[in-house]
Amino acid sequence: MNSAIGFSVINKLPRDQYGALDLSHVLSLELQAQVTTFLDEAIKVGHLPRPFITGDAKEYECLNLDIYDILIFRGKVKSLVVQVRVFWKNVKKGYSRSGKDYYLITRADRKITAQDVEKATCAKRAKNTTALGQLVKHYLGKATVACKKPYTPVSKAFKVLAKTADGKLVSAYDDSEYKLGAWRSEAAKPDHCGGFYYYRDENLAAEATRRGNTFAASVAAGKELVVCEVEVRGKEIRYDGGKMAASRLRVIKELATVEIYGVDVDE
Repeated sequence: MNSAIGFSVINKLPRDQYGALDLSHVLSLELQAQVTTFLDEAIKVGHLPRPFITGDAKEYECLNLDIYDILIFRGKVKSLVVQVRVFWKNVKKGYSRSGKDYYLITRADRKITAQDVEKATCAKRAKNTTALGQLVKHYLGKATVACKKPYTPVSKAFKVLAKTADGKLVSAYDDSEYKLGAWRSEAAKPDHCGGFYYYRDENLAAEATRRGNTFAASVAAGKELVVCEVEVRGKEIRYDGGKMAASRLRVIKELATVEIYGVDVDE
């Protein structure tokens, strides 16, 4: 048996960017085959969906099964933590959606059972494990795996806001206030359906506003617009012309007034 599976020799489990185990680096070929057989049996009895990939010129869809932990006892695979990941994309328009669910699949007395596990922290807990079986034991109530909040990098950016007569910075669209240094949160979604808009470059933010690309003339009319330095973090979505959206944003400081050229161009 490959010594790579021994708990005593594993200091850090190799995982991909999402947290799934790299089985080729932690299991022998024999145990990899056992995992494959275990998954097939779980699919046959209806505990897991069968993976697939479909696609044409209009859309693409796939379902994958990813392994997040494995419990091995006396050379046999006894339990798996499995992520069921579904992804769909409209090829022409670029829209996409995805979904993830996690299951603890266990074999005991020749019977395979399955239970849902929480999906908000499963991947985070997996990344905090140092040995195979730790996450399984956590969900069996035999151990505890901490869920450390991951570090989310903060980036500098620029956003154009309206400035009221009493000096408040507000959204040009809905007049909601942006207080200096206070984070605002909203899920960033494609097709301008959520998030806070901004630009990475100060000049680009100002010029897009002057030309009417950021706001229609009807939105900006009668308002004092200012470009501000902001910080953003969390999920980001890119749009044409350098415009972006993020799930979290806070204003750091006001920089300069922006004048509109008078071009009435909607977003």
